[in-house]
Amino acid sequence: MIIDWQVRDIVNEINKISRAANDPYMDGFNTWGAKQDLYQILWHVESQLKKCSTYAGEDDYVKEHEKRLTFEALGGKNGLRMQKITNR
Repeated sequence: MIIDWQVRDIVNEINKISRAANDPYMDGFNTWGAKQDLYQILWHVESQLKKCSTYAGEDDYVKEHEKRLTFEALGGKNGLRMQKITNR
């Protein structure tokens, strides 16, 4: 398979929608529409992930992401520090 997409470009497009959903100068009609677009993307990606195989190391990959989210929620901003903590 030829990978003909750039994750960076996809993330940039999602960030563009997020900015529209959170634009304080727009009304609720427009921001709600942008948020609905984000939900559509989320649900589509979740649906596609359910169709994928499970791979060795996948659980660790997901758990590492969840640890990072927890660390950030607790006020941590330094990814390097997070790596040091998880490597103990």
